Amino acid sequence: MEGAWLLRLILQISVGLALASIAALLLLFVRRVIIMRFEAANARRRGELQDMIYGALENPAALTKGRLSARDQRLLLAVVTELLRGVDGEMRDQLKAILAHHIDLGRLIAGLQHALPADRAKIAARLFWSQAPEVHAALRGALDDSEPEVVLAAANALLAAGQGIDLLTLAPKLEARRMLGNRAVRDLFRKLAPDNGAALFTFLDHANPAVVVLAIDALARAPSIPALERLRAAANAHASVDVRAAAVRSLGNAQDHAGADVITAALGDPAWEVRAQAAIAAGRAGDATALAPLRALVHDANWWVRLRAAQALAKLGPDDVASLRALSGEDDAGRLVDFVLAERGA
Repeated sequence: MEGAWLLRLILQISVGLALASIAALLLLFVRRVIIMRFEAANARRRGELQDMIYGALENPAALTKGRLSARDQRLLLAVVTELLRGVDGEMRDQLKAILAHHIDLGRLIAGLQHALPADRAKIAARLFWSQAPEVHAALRGALDDSEPEVVLAAANALLAAGQGIDLLTLAPKLEARRMLGNRAVRDLFRKLAPDNGAALFTFLDHANPAVVVLAIDALARAPSIPALERLRAAANAHASVDVRAAAVRSLGNAQDHAGADVITAALGDPAWEVRAQAAIAAGRAGDATALAPLRALVHDANWWVRLRAAQALAKLGPDDVASLRALSGEDDAGRLVDFVLAERGA
């Protein structure tokens, strides 16, 4: 009797689990059907809105009266902002007029302040077209947002709208959110560089090496003579390896022939990161004074430095290609040289 009771219990549990599994599968199926229908409805409505946009571009007087629903405004905003990124001139002005006619800016501003982080970032990114002062004020407020994605979206929207941003004010906010290593922040510094030259020079003395590296990279886009002088000084003597490496890299990218001695000296830097960047820079500069240290670096303790030194020598003329061939062999340096010569087709 006891065994039969246990079997019935096991059977009941098994049936219950099977029914629960079937119910879960049915719920997933229903959910998927609902999502597909919602997406299909959005696609249809998106197509209708696109037709409305094209009609308004052909005949601005054909703009419909009144506001669209909140869902239609979201779809319209997505469609038109995508179009705006690829056009200019009169068509751009027409598209902006369509948005100004249909979009409830007050609702968007409220969303920028109170929506979920992902939605706040999307809203900020899609407000780049507006020239309304209240929108610019809201975007500047979003620079204090706790979410890095929102801060970046707001900053780029302000730039796209032709609104200046003071790096001296923005940089501490980026630093507080630990955003300085973000590639998007590097691009942002580059965009802001033309109007923030004085701030970038100030940042060269910043206590945080990450800020100094961003300033060096931004200044190196179009380096002035004073900027090159500061980069040489940083490459020579800055305490941070990252800063010295960034300064040497920037001097090489700028083809700073006046700083050739700095680059040559950096070939002997105690940090391999700096030696590698110096080897790249020396190869670009084509400076004969770097030949001897480059030949020595082919046997450096760090493989990345060995590679960069060999690549630099391969750029500096036939004599050094011949000297590299002499190193070809079975040891580590020889295999690396074989790779570099094959890479150069030499």
